[in-house]
Amino acid sequence: MSNRFTSKILSGLMLVAALSLSQPLSAMASAAEGDLEGAKLSELLEQSGIQCSDDKSLNCTAGNYEVTIHSDCAVAPYYGAIYGGPAKLTARAGGSDQNVVATLAKDQLVCIKATAKTGISDAEYFIMAMPIDRFGKCDGVDVLCRVSAPLPEPYRTTMENCKQFKNGEISSCPQGWVQADAIEPFPNGLE
Repeated sequence: MSNRFTSKILSGLMLVAALSLSQPLSAMASAAEGDLEGAKLSELLEQSGIQCSDDKSLNCTAGNYEVTIHSDCAVAPYYGAIYGGPAKLTARAGGSDQNVVATLAKDQLVCIKATAKTGISDAEYFIMAMPIDRFGKCDGVDVLCRVSAPLPEPYRTTMENCKQFKNGEISSCPQGWVQADAIEPFPNGLE
């Protein structure tokens, strides 16, 4: 092969590579299992006060925060737990004690539905309490496997309508924004 021919082939390959990399990642990404879409996404945006400038939820804000929306809690949950003491949930990010919607007990299992960030730091989470208090595949030692003691008031009343149906859907569980330091996230799941 001549150097001129090889040079033209390499130039062509570099052009193809450059063009393929020029697409935004959102154009190349396909929907993953559990991604919120349609009515479920609309419901989350309404409940949380999150605003997105595109229909793929890639450019979202809540108050002064940039927001990342996570997967559906019934399909691919991002778990966490209330850490350190009871946590107050507010209706909007950056909320004050005047708009508390619920208070969850220490160690309550939650699903993190969205993360509000300041720069690279998590500032707040939009969470939903989970109706689960035990898990399969438990050896009895792991803190995530223990069976919760009956909740004292007022937490029992807060959680009494929180249910998970046989089809996996979760209904009537408290949800709202909470400070990031009140949550211990489990980014690797429960196992």
